[in-house]
Amino acid sequence: MSDPYGRTWWGRKWWRALETIGLNYPDQRIVRGRALAGHGSVTGLAIEPGLVSGRVADANGAFDAQIAIPVYNASAWAAGMTALSLSPSCVAGLLAGRLPKRIDDVLAETGMRLLPKKFVTEDHNRITTSCGCADAREVCAHIMALALVSAARMDDDPWLVLLLRGGPTRDLAGRLRAARLASMEAAQPVA
Repeated sequence: MSDPYGRTWWGRKWWRALETIGLNYPDQRIVRGRALAGHGSVTGLAIEPGLVSGRVADANGAFDAQIAIPVYNASAWAAGMTALSLSPSCVAGLLAGRLPKRIDDVLAETGMRLLPKKFVTEDHNRITTSCGCADAREVCAHIMALALVSAARMDDDPWLVLLLRGGPTRDLAGRLRAARLASMEAAQPVA
């Protein structure tokens, strides 16, 4: 049986991003989080710009849990869309409805990163969490369950990764085309 959480590279990288704030193998929080996720203990999952939230229940009660990540502003996304529009593999992947593996490399050229990377201390790489449970660590089993269930949702809808970072999710083809045309016009010599 395959892992239902993180079937895609972006879903896997999302829940593994918790490693950036101190969760590493082997850790019982991962095991407990998987059990909670697998038993349908996460309800009310919401993914919006800068925030993943939900309610996670266990034997001790139900707890509101949140994972926050900074969003990029409109000018950063404009630069990011231009860079993506100039990458044929990125355009092809995005138009096919998936996130190409090179997307983070291309966005990195503009100072962006879609998903956090371990050992990178940039402001936009920082994840923060909150949970109402008694575990004072940044990543408790409830946060782990929330990350796993949200990764599965992102596997099914890669545009949620863009939404989480404040990026465009509608008319991506039109936006890529417009960014490409704008960059071509800017490169035209003035007569």
